[in-house]
Amino acid sequence: MTNSTAVPATLARRLWLYTNFDCNLACTYCLSSSSPRAARRAIPLEDFRRLIDEARGAGIEECFLTGGEPFLLPDIFDRLRYAAQRLPTTVLTNGMLLAGARFERLRQLQPLPLTIQISLDGACADCHDAFRGRGSWAKTVASIRALLDAGFHVAIGATETNVNRPHIEKLREFVRKLGILDEDIFVRPLTRRGLSGEGLELKPDDLAPELTVTVDGAFWHPQSAGEAMLISRSIFPLDGTLAVLRANLEAMTAGGGAPRQYRCA
Repeated sequence: MTNSTAVPATLARRLWLYTNFDCNLACTYCLSSSSPRAARRAIPLEDFRRLIDEARGAGIEECFLTGGEPFLLPDIFDRLRYAAQRLPTTVLTNGMLLAGARFERLRQLQPLPLTIQISLDGACADCHDAFRGRGSWAKTVASIRALLDAGFHVAIGATETNVNRPHIEKLREFVRKLGILDEDIFVRPLTRRGLSGEGLELKPDDLAPELTVTVDGAFWHPQSAGEAMLISRSIFPLDGTLAVLRANLEAMTAGGGAPRQYRCA
């Protein structure tokens, strides 16, 4: 087994939590098969808090919350506060629910180290709505503007598709004009998983690991929270799960593997 110094430093820095799997949208390429009809399958709040505490103790430096749509959870603001008070936290959202009372509750968290990453697939409705549903682009852009006006750190996550592929640079230009830095724009290739019948086929040796936890267990990477990349059905203690992940990566690199970083955020 190789020395642990050979393991990429990113290994112990990032923890992904799938807070839930239900969603207000039914995107036709959703990697987690989320929709309004999907079961919630939420990580219980008590387990969520324990995961954050153990992550901090294990040297994790960043936490990312995704779904489903996290803002469907009634206790999402308690989760965000608990996480961001202990670790820099990013929440991934389609932005459609960030209005009214939800927005006012979110605004109270603005002083914390919290990033709101919004899914936006194009500089116009045609590119975005093709996979996410008519009218979603306008509401999403309105949320982005409101978040920026309220002083939030906003990032953009786009999924590259056959519709928006020729227009990715226009998306970047549009987002820059909104006031978002290039370093906060992430464009992901489509992957063949969940509801998507096309895209990249990803295997563990294609990906530098980022520990990912769902209600079903611990996984290799947020793009791979399926049976093929399951690390453990048991998520506690978290440092034990990290040890298994580390051993797998060391064995991979000892055999000449060189997994690449695939950033979702």
